Amino acid sequence: MSDTPNRLPADAPHGLGGAAIDRSRPLRFRLNGRVIDGFAGDTVLSATLAAGIGIAGRHGDEALALDEGFAPLVSAGRDLVLPMDRTPALDGLELTTIGTRRDPIASGGLLGALRNRLLGPARTLNHRFGDVSAPLPPWHHAAPSETLSVDFVIIGGGVAGLSAAAAAAAAGKSAVLVERSEALGGAVGYFGAVDNEAPPEATIAALSGRLGPAVTVLTRAEAFAIAGTTVRVHQVRIEGNRPAARVLAIEARHVVLATGAVERLPVFPGNRTPGIVGGLAAYQRATRHGVWPGRRALFTTPHSFAYRLALHAADAGVAVQRIVDARLAPQSRFVDFAKATGITLASALAPSHAEPLARNQPGLRVGFAVNIDAISQDSTAIETDQLVASGGWQPDIRLWLRSGGQAKWNQAEGWLAPEGTLPAVSLAGAAAGLRSTTAAIASGKAAVLAALGKSTPPVVDHVVDAAFETPDARTSIAPFRPHARGNTYLDRGSSLVTRRAAAASRHGVSGIATRAIQLGLGDIAAAVDIGALAPRDAGPVAAERCGLAGEITDSGWRVPAPDPGVGDDVPAPPPYLTGRFGDRPQVWTLAAADARTFEPGCLVFENSHASDPLKAIGVTYAAPKAPANGAIALMASAPEGVQLFVRDAGTAVAARLVERLRLKS
Repeated sequence: MSDTPNRLPADAPHGLGGAAIDRSRPLRFRLNGRVIDGFAGDTVLSATLAAGIGIAGRHGDEALALDEGFAPLVSAGRDLVLPMDRTPALDGLELTTIGTRRDPIASGGLLGALRNRLLGPARTLNHRFGDVSAPLPPWHHAAPSETLSVDFVIIGGGVAGLSAAAAAAAAGKSAVLVERSEALGGAVGYFGAVDNEAPPEATIAALSGRLGPAVTVLTRAEAFAIAGTTVRVHQVRIEGNRPAARVLAIEARHVVLATGAVERLPVFPGNRTPGIVGGLAAYQRATRHGVWPGRRALFTTPHSFAYRLALHAADAGVAVQRIVDARLAPQSRFVDFAKATGITLASALAPSHAEPLARNQPGLRVGFAVNIDAISQDSTAIETDQLVASGGWQPDIRLWLRSGGQAKWNQAEGWLAPEGTLPAVSLAGAAAGLRSTTAAIASGKAAVLAALGKSTPPVVDHVVDAAFETPDARTSIAPFRPHARGNTYLDRGSSLVTRRAAAASRHGVSGIATRAIQLGLGDIAAAVDIGALAPRDAGPVAAERCGLAGEITDSGWRVPAPDPGVGDDVPAPPPYLTGRFGDRPQVWTLAAADARTFEPGCLVFENSHASDPLKAIGVTYAAPKAPANGAIALMASAPEGVQLFVRDAGTAVAARLVERLRLKS
């Protein structure tokens, strides 16, 4: 089977030919009745992308790119539902995507095959999005089929997670290392080595070689829920040349969250047009599976790492049309290398819009404009096959929030940062906000040693001096244009929150959050950047809408105005709590047993060991009137005087309800 136009050659330099696939072992499976060719080592998603299917479906009339963060689930029969990005492609599989179809008849079967023969292969999975909130995967509600008990469970197989697992093995402790993809190493290859660091491949090999038999490695495994130190994991496996799945409960003494960071989506009209991909995703597609749509590419970036990928892509035969940097006159060794190769560079520019060249056809048209103070004038649009659109970074703290941790907006870094501590749960690497490989490795080891009560090595996050490496810029934000063509999405995920919707809501993204949906961390960060969410509300909203392993049902209750005469003594609950605690919630003053005052966003539980946000019976949202301590809380019905527990920085603090306050019904 010959390579498709969406794959780089097997011998592409810098490993862009795909280390995970074996091109001597072709395979073939069906997806919605369409034949998909691939290779051993492909995932269902990578083979689908390589086959030229780059559209997940439409949101209204907007085509949405199929990618790692936005792909429908697939059914493999026998009530087996699987994720496309973690399911291995296997010869002879019959798969059907799950979700609402725009045109079910033409999506598969005989009519679908006839359409493909007459009009050419469709590039879309033909789904319709936005009619209802995307449901959670069914394994989020499944009972574990197996329970493991270990000393440490480590989430994330990048260098921080590998370092933590190696430290646990060296201490003679048992550990389970959970990694979503089929390979260990995380994103270290994308960033490369700095100064005297070893090459990424050597670093991964050295850390992997120190794991030993006491460390169980689970790949294609996603940790999706955490309660105390018990982690629930969904893993996709191969049994008898067929995919299978299991849900495990891993009980541990200590949990290390080395979940890395997610790349933000630049905010501009048409930012999820098919053909747009993040820098890290583009790198991993190529290095793992050799996937690279088209042979022309534009790059836009607020940092220097995308230059490295562009240089490697050019060496592999991709025509790099331009590298567009949001920073003014950036300095970097990668910038110098790009100049030396003759690649066209531009600075102080950011994407202003993108649109497809033709409906359901490959290619897109991208415009750029000045990125100083405000974008004022668009440039002439450039036609390309793929836009590699890098954004800023957001620590992946979803499991931290699900375990009862708190978050706070970090204005200097432009991201949601974890706040406080949790008993027996720690963060390492990029999830803790660290940037360098050396610091990530040190933090993984330090997390394990600290959990064992041992002295820890210093964790120093060395950053290249600004004279040699211009600091990263913030994720680019195009000015709001009410009449712009194409939706401007805040994140890549399934929430589908648009800038227009946030602007139309009286309460910004807080009003959108009243819907029974999960927001992504990128939604929250972008909402702060565009002024649709106050920085002080970012942490509480993230805890309510990002840190969930289940679904919140909107009860229908809406925040009322205060009773006449009550005035400012009873601040109204913020809009993001609308519908959160039943259809008749109550407002109470709540006193802490240790006389502390709670910050907004602390969840209230009926017992001391509970931490699942879905099991909370209330939340603090305002400080009480001096000299009282505690907080004002929105509560589901609860009797006065009963001892409750408030999760504050990971600690269960005893508290009681003191006085019910009046809001207009």
